[in-house]
Amino acid sequence: MFEFLFGKPNPTREWRPNLARPLTFDLDAGALNGVALGESLERLSFLGPDEGGTSFRDGNFCYYSLGLCVNCDVSDNKITSFNVIVSDPIEPQYQPFSGRVVRKGQTIDLAALTPENCVEEFGEYYWLDRDEEESIVFYEFAGCEWQIEFNHSSLFMSLFVTDDPLMADGEQREACKVTNPWPPATCSPRDE
Repeated sequence: MFEFLFGKPNPTREWRPNLARPLTFDLDAGALNGVALGESLERLSFLGPDEGGTSFRDGNFCYYSLGLCVNCDVSDNKITSFNVIVSDPIEPQYQPFSGRVVRKGQTIDLAALTPENCVEEFGEYYWLDRDEEESIVFYEFAGCEWQIEFNHSSLFMSLFVTDDPLMADGEQREACKVTNPWPPATCSPRDE
């Protein structure tokens, strides 16, 4: 009866935080502390209960104090994206990401990233979407998309990694005025 009235309970509500080791997001694997896109949300139980109120009903598990948002498919609780956040003007309760981001075994200095130096750090991007408020650099790989977001001053704000690429949607590419062909050449983040 309660589930009918209030919806499914938050699957993280009974989780106990166990952050014995620092958070590490591996860009090559699309994984947080070894838990990758497509895996069960339950594998992240070490994070403890999410801090996002009712946002879990939409599959958004917000960890404001960690600078992290995990999204999942509500039908099967499989992880669809990770959002590593340093700054979020829409949700200012996010603290800067408390862990580190690595690529090819090396720690990436997120604060030093700009839209211009992404090419040096990660190779040629698929698309750069820029307006007066923000810039988003898109990297496309087989089964994975990276969105690196910067504010109007080109300061790093967040890194969004998903197995549900926004650019796969033709209407979205049209809205962003993308001129590059779809699908892009397939490769993995490790190939770059």
